[in-house]
Formats: sequence, C-alpha cells, structure tokens
Amino acid sequence: MSMWEILDIAPTVDEKEIRRAYARQVKKYRPDSHPEEYQQLREAFEEAKQYALYADFHDSEDDDDQSLISIDSSTVEEEVSDSPYQSELTMTYPLSNINVLETPVEIDALPVVEIPYNSEQLERIAGLLIKDEKFGMNELALLWAEVAERGSLLIHQQFHEEFSWVLSQQEGLTEAIVEHVSTFLGWRLNEYSSTHTIPFYVQNAINEQLRQTEVARAWKQCQIEAVQGDYLVAASMRLLVSEQEKVSFKVRLIPGLIPQISQQVEKLTYEYPELKDKFNPAVQSFVQQPRIAFNWRGIFLCVFWGLLLNMVAARPEVSPTVAVIAAVIIIFYLFISDIIMFWLHSKPKLFKWFLIIEFFVTLLVVLNLIIGLFLSLSTFFVALDVGPAQGARAMVFFIFIGLAWYAWPRNKPLLRMPGMVLYRIFASPWIMLEWLKFSWFSLTWLVVIYLVYYRVAYELLKFFTLEHQLSL
Repeated sequence: MSMWEILDIAPTVDEKEIRRAYARQVKKYRPDSHPEEYQQLREAFEEAKQYALYADFHDSEDDDDQSLISIDSSTVEEEVSDSPYQSELTMTYPLSNINVLETPVEIDALPVVEIPYNSEQLERIAGLLIKDEKFGMNELALLWAEVAERGSLLIHQQFHEEFSWVLSQQEGLTEAIVEHVSTFLGWRLNEYSSTHTIPFYVQNAINEQLRQTEVARAWKQCQIEAVQGDYLVAASMRLLVSEQEKVSFKVRLIPGLIPQISQQVEKLTYEYPELKDKFNPAVQSFVQQPRIAFNWRGIFLCVFWGLLLNMVAARPEVSPTVAVIAAVIIIFYLFISDIIMFWLHSKPKLFKWFLIIEFFVTLLVVLNLIIGLFLSLSTFFVALDVGPAQGARAMVFFIFIGLAWYAWPRNKPLLRMPGMVLYRIFASPWIMLEWLKFSWFSLTWLVVIYLVYYRVAYELLKFFTLEHQLSL
C-alpha cells in the first residue's frame, strides 16, 4: 500500500490536510490495539510530510528565480502556448536532478524515512523495566543512543510518544520506574510544560497504571495479612477477601471482630476506593448494620462488677437478696436495655411504650440511689480508713463530682436521660481505661476506682439491707 492509501487521501502537498488525515486514521489504529498498522501509519505520515516539504521547497525556489527575472507575461504565455512541451512540467528536487511529470509521483521514487526501532523493541524494554529495572535501563540507554544518532527530531518525538504509551500499559508499573525513565529521557513529567514531550492522554494512562499498581499492592497486602497478621486483623482480612455468601454466627462470638472489620473497611476504602468491589459484599453488608455480639467492654464490665458485688455480698451486713437486685439493675442498664431497644426499633409503638416505662422505672432507681447516697454519705466518709482521712475524703469527693459531670447527658432526648446516666455510671471503669488509652497509668486509677466503688457499693447495699429488714 502507498502512503496515500494508508492515510486514505489523494496525493497532496498540503501539510494541514496530511495532519488531518493522520488524526483520523490514528483514532482507528491505536498503538496498544493495532501496533503494526500504527507503525505503518507513522511511516506513511512521515513520508507524506517529507513529500510536502520538498514540494514547498521547490515552490519557494521558483518564486526566488522569478523575482530575479523581469519578462513580459504576454510574451511568455504566447511562447508556452506554441511550445510542443507545454504538457510537461519540470520539477527539480533540492537533493536530486529527477524531472517528474505533472502526473502523481511514484511512491518508490521518494526517499524512505528509516525508523531505528520497532514496536517489539519497545515492548521488550518496557517489560524488562518491570522485571529488572537495572537491566531494562541499560537496554533503554542503548536503544535511545541509536535513535538519537540516526533519527531526526520528528523521530525523537515519535519515540517518546510511542515508548511512553507502551510503558503506560505495563502492569506493575511503579513511580520509581517512571521517575527514572522520565529523568533519563528528559520527559519532565512533573513540570507544567511536560505535555510538549508526552501527550496529556499518555500521562493520564501512566497515572492510571500507577494507581492500578497501588491498588494491586494494597490487595496483595490484605491477602498477606489474612495469613500472617495478628489474630483480629487476620480474622477480619480472611472474611473480607473470602468469597462466602453468608457470614457465620461465630463472628459474633469473637470479641472485637466486628468493629475490627468495620475499621479495616473504612480505612482501606478511604485510601483505595477500588478495593470496595474486591471485598466480600456479604461481609460489608453485615458490618454496616447494628449487631449484637460479644465485645471486650462487656466482658470487662461483667468481670469488674461481678468481682465487686461478690466481695460485697460476702459481707454479713449485706443481704444476698439486695446484692442480686443490684446485679440485675447493673446488667439491665449495661446490656438488656440496649438489646430490647434493638429488637423494638422496627416497632414504633412498642418502642415508645418501652421508653416511657423505662423512664419512670429509671427515675425511681435514680431517686433511691440518691437517697441512699445521701443517708449513707456521713457513714461512708467516717468509715474511710485508706490513708490520711482528709486526703481520702477529698479524693472521693472529686471522684463523685467528676462522675456526676460525666454521667449527665447533654442534648439527649428526655426519655433517655435517666437511663443514660445509669449506663455511664456503670460503664465508667471501662470508659476511664479508654480515656487513658489503656496505659500502665490507667491500671493505678483502676485500682483506686475499684476501691472507691467497692466502698460505695458496700455502704449502699448495707443501707438497703437495713431498710429491707425494717420493712419485713
């Protein structure tokens, strides 16, 4: 095929028409999908431009010659009309003495533009850069030296565009490789004017490939952590990278696993939104909904209050019945209340009646708690025998003030305020540990809180035991 057939235009010396034809054809034959056709198109484009360049050069020489000779135009026209050779037009190329006729020039008579590389070389070197960057850079240096020596400026630009496009299609492309190649070939991708060397669409393709590499690395890291990570991290990653359609009930029995999964999904999808489509959709849907499951907070509070009430109930001054009632109240406000609201949330009428009943019952519990504290307060302070009396009383007083300030809810519905007060009081040991970030210093405060709560619980339960005995 001739260059004009490849460009799909008639022979012309109009460079603009040649460029428009090339732009139309390059949309059909992309370097990634049709490498051979694209190579032929580039060669035909270069040859057509050379053809137009020679024709323009000849026209400019004719204009210069005519400007030096003054001839009567009418005489010339008569002589030309009488000449038997008027149908022959002589065109002399600047680099040869070939005379051509007015008919289209034969393609074989034009000089062939030699391109000192091919698409296979570009693909091979781009692949080597991914597998062995050092060896690939050596091969690139050899090829570029040959292109720089034998190729024209247009060939140089063509090499930059084609190699950058081939490089952008390589899986596993990294920023380090792009930076090294860009520095070596002078692409200046980080500069504002870098589009003069590498087209903008190629830069976008490079950035997209770099992003795909980052996502692939993140996904690979998830698979590694599913095997080698800590217990909770490994368990959460195994679920996220699995293909199971349902989430096992065992997930609820592992303390902290559901929050760990939610944290991993939120963190990774924030940095790599593409991973959302890779993670197990059933697991993602599972953690997005409120679930009843074991957690370390509940286990710790059960142990804390269980030990405390067991020690208090062992005292002869405290009735076992009163201790059991206290345990039921603590368990209700720590766990049962939330479970009931979780079940009734889809039933507005029952949910509303539960909130009303809980509100009045909780008011009664809070009122008895305040009365018990007030009546047993003097006995409590007198009974303090830990350290100097004044210091111990001051410490306990400030603990009470801080606890009351923390427990009082703000900007909450009125029906939920009493219940939230009791919940925050009963959950305060765990919240204190969280606030201190579970440091070694928090253990000291935990011991102090335990001793204070033990003494307060003992005085309160002893007071209610006396009231219970008097009522009988």
